[in-house]
Amino acid sequence: MTSRLGSGGSGEVFRAIDLRLGRPVALKVFTLDDASPQDVRQYAQEARVLAGLRHPGLVALFDVGADQDPTLGPVAYLAMELIEGTTLRDTIAGGPLPPGITAEVGHQLAVALAHAHAAGVVHRDVKPSNVLVAEPDGAPVVMDQPVLTVVLADFGIASTRTRSGPANRGPSVSSGTASYHSPEQALGQVVGPASDVYSLGLVLLECRTGSRTYPGAPLASSLARLLGPVPVPADLGRDWVRLITAMTAADAADRPPLTAVAAELRALRG
Repeated sequence: MTSRLGSGGSGEVFRAIDLRLGRPVALKVFTLDDASPQDVRQYAQEARVLAGLRHPGLVALFDVGADQDPTLGPVAYLAMELIEGTTLRDTIAGGPLPPGITAEVGHQLAVALAHAHAAGVVHRDVKPSNVLVAEPDGAPVVMDQPVLTVVLADFGIASTRTRSGPANRGPSVSSGTASYHSPEQALGQVVGPASDVYSLGLVLLECRTGSRTYPGAPLASSLARLLGPVPVPADLGRDWVRLITAMTAADAADRPPLTAVAAELRALRG
């Protein structure tokens, strides 16, 4: 391990080198000494989910294992694709994104999520800090560039759908980040692909406005979306208002499928 990159789910993420293949990786490390049964289940869940997904818009899993670290003690780890760049959260901190860039980011995320959903996986924690913005060929990210690549990470609380359709509750009904919860997540109900559509809608709104729609404490944030529709500023333009309003409909059945969302965003991208 060469440096700490941050945290994700229940683990710490480090930049590391795969000594067998000589390639850089993002190493997500879970300490096991104080791990709860839920922590262990979450590690196993992320490994299973990532192992079954192959898509350029989803972070790739290279290896899993366990080891004895001289500092951390017994650990489990996921060796994943290292995305050089920043996060969408840090990018938005610099101000609202242009409409075309927002459409490009949203289109790539919609396509990646559609792939996950087709494999029976619901992410359940779509938010700007889980979206990695890749540096083009090692150059700094420039947000008005015509080509931009984003990758969705952190499947630690993802859930899988049963044959009947809906996703299970996974590790906890309160899992995920409250600011981006769908109403059904806020209520602790079973969630499905439409929940990711809702969260993506809030991410797009944050890209366009530069601010989080529901910034309060978890309980207040969760309750706020149950009291009325998501406030989408009219000055974003008719097409954006229509799309984000549809994606954040209170009733999951009223939200568009990701294929339709991707098509709309492709058109908005120009």
